[in-house]
Amino acid sequence: MAHQHAHPHTPPYYERPQPHRPGRSFALVNGLTFAVHLLLACAAEDLLATRVAGQINLGVVAILAQGSLLLWTAARYDRAAHGEAAYEPEEEH
Repeated sequence: MAHQHAHPHTPPYYERPQPHRPGRSFALVNGLTFAVHLLLACAAEDLLATRVAGQINLGVVAILAQGSLLLWTAARYDRAAHGEAAYEPEEEH
């Protein structure tokens, strides 16, 4: 059986690097944070009602931290999604 050679004008085969897929980590981090916050709200009301400063309590601090984490992971997800677009082949006109 003879070896099959690629056409001389065919570019050499190379393995494209696999981009990071942040979808699972995004859902895992934010889902766990939401679940912990929900459990605390249901089981430890007195803990979340603890005043930190003036009218601000731990529940407010926790929801602000959760929102900040959500925004931060969304920004990372968006940045990674734009990075994946760099690996897609360009269309020829």
